[in-house]
Amino acid sequence: MGRRRSPDRAVSGQERFRLLRVERFSSDTEKAIWHGRSRNARVAKVLVYMAAIRMPGQGGLPLTPNPNVTCKGAEQQFFSASGENEAAHLLPGQILIDNAYPWLFLQGEPARLLQNEFAYVDPIHANYNAADRLAERNGMVDTFAAACRAVLTSAGEPERDVSNAYHRVWVTGALSAIAAAEHELRSEPLPPPLVYGEGVEDYGMILNLEERSQAMNDEEIWNNFEQLSMLDYYRAAFDETPSEIEPRAIIAVLSGLVR
Repeated sequence: MGRRRSPDRAVSGQERFRLLRVERFSSDTEKAIWHGRSRNARVAKVLVYMAAIRMPGQGGLPLTPNPNVTCKGAEQQFFSASGENEAAHLLPGQILIDNAYPWLFLQGEPARLLQNEFAYVDPIHANYNAADRLAERNGMVDTFAAACRAVLTSAGEPERDVSNAYHRVWVTGALSAIAAAEHELRSEPLPPPLVYGEGVEDYGMILNLEERSQAMNDEEIWNNFEQLSMLDYYRAAFDETPSEIEPRAIIAVLSGLVR
């Protein structure tokens, strides 16, 4: 894979400092849920841009009545990570509308801001990114494209259409993708489940602790176990709805985007 370019040097520097230089004191659980919530917030933002694109007079490419919306691998990012970390994209992939970049349907600052959305990354352990890829290939990529198309082809109030696309398409499809990814991962080698004693002398004790510890020393088994945990945390991230999807927030953003 070639080196991905950064679309905006100023934002790239800010993101590098914020996420690579500023140390975050949080547990793996908090990081995974934060990553999932950040992805949901970015998806919500892109859906609002889709509502702006469908409005007339934006000065960019004309939108066809029945656009073909697809999602492919990311092409740009604000920075790279090092060591055991990888720069995991927050969005599931690069959206294309009739094989054109979505920001080409806008002009000026809105176009620049939309392009930036596809470059945001999170420097996290490689297993987080591996869990991302599992969910993406099990339906999350197609779900992202479907949610964007739902907004582009709807004709109701923007805040209602964006909310419907988020809740009915994105949330439903993304959770299904996470479940499918978990099902795939459970076919791989995993540590044995904990066995607890039920007798008088061993009640509540872990009876297979040594066996489980030995399994955890296997790198493949450990990675599979950690990725399975990440997917569970990503599911938990959907318990909180991003503020970006609230009607007043959608209207406020659109008022600043639409010419």
